[in-house]
Amino acid sequence: MNPKKSYHVNIFVIIVLLVYLTVFIVGCSGHGNESSLTQIKKFEGGTAYKTSDDFYWILALNGTWREMGRQYGGLVKDELRRFYDDVSADVVARGMDYNAQLENAKGLASTLSSNLNELLKGVAETSGLSDDEVLILNAGIFNLSYLVMGGELTSACSGLAVWDKYTPDGTLIFGRNWDIEREPMVKYMKYLSVAVFNPDSGNSFANVHPLGNVYLETGMNDKGIFIELNNGSLSDPGYIENRENSVSVLVTALNQCNTIDEASKYLLDVPADLAYALQVADAKECVSVERATFGARVRKSGQSGVLAAYNNFIPPYPVEWEDKIVDPLKPEVDPRYNNLINLANSKDFFGKLDVNGMKKLMDIEVKDGGAVHGGTVYQVIAVPEKFTLWIRGMDYSGWQQIDLKNLF
Repeated sequence: MNPKKSYHVNIFVIIVLLVYLTVFIVGCSGHGNESSLTQIKKFEGGTAYKTSDDFYWILALNGTWREMGRQYGGLVKDELRRFYDDVSADVVARGMDYNAQLENAKGLASTLSSNLNELLKGVAETSGLSDDEVLILNAGIFNLSYLVMGGELTSACSGLAVWDKYTPDGTLIFGRNWDIEREPMVKYMKYLSVAVFNPDSGNSFANVHPLGNVYLETGMNDKGIFIELNNGSLSDPGYIENRENSVSVLVTALNQCNTIDEASKYLLDVPADLAYALQVADAKECVSVERATFGARVRKSGQSGVLAAYNNFIPPYPVEWEDKIVDPLKPEVDPRYNNLINLANSKDFFGKLDVNGMKKLMDIEVKDGGAVHGGTVYQVIAVPEKFTLWIRGMDYSGWQQIDLKNLF
């Protein structure tokens, strides 16, 4: 790519690229399961912690959206500055100049809720970053993802949720792989974080994201509802302007909804800008809300106790969808969905998928019958019953456990 070439990228294209690459995979693997957090600092009612091995920031924020933004900015202002400098320079070096970055960033912000925009304004007040720099940082991974992928959509993420007879005690375990390309992204894993928001109205919720990225793709609330977003543009490539971005809709869903049924209904009722499969889970069940730009449905597990998802909606479809949906890729081209279902039902994993079992499953690569590959950037595990998350940046850290209950 010519570094002197200036890119202006439609924000729709960037959102398709980034969210297309996010599905979920259950399990965890590895090293460093300590759950203790170390308190680092306080600022205006917010508190910043680091995970046990000093890898990731955990923020506990309280109050109005503007107040939480101020706490966010004040607690990690040095990290936000470094991340902004790193990612914006990287994007420039790959061919997108400052003006194009800002235009895309403003486009993204325009699709977010007023609450999230208040949050961004609060960050700008205390972080030392300007309003425009905060917006650019919020869109930095969007912009970088587009350039890293060369504007091409490729198969990336995959996932599985298990409960009932698939786990030793019936408790649901849910996780995700976040995939783009590991090599250019691994240096940003030091900014991966969990921000816990305790707003003055509605539910508290946690958002797993790099610092300064306030839109939500993976989160859990204080009612034990876990939600995760996967792009469905392979099944429905349409785009409808002037609709709220789903990465913003999920914030409201966690903030306002107390049950799977409430969250599913909310996600069904809000029209989609782009096609997404939204996984919604609690301690006992997981469903997928498949939102096309022309309609939506709730897909339940085909086999009781296991639900897999990837970058296609799963047939059979509603009759009214049949002439509008693009067929899934053939299994020999993209085996991830079948791989995950087969693993869950295998003698090695069936009935054994507690957290330790999931660690083993998480490490299995596509070539070996799993779903992990060189594009896997970071991974998230959730056990909603225990309000617990694990996060791991690939080639950066072992698994780090975060107990959310005392942070809500």
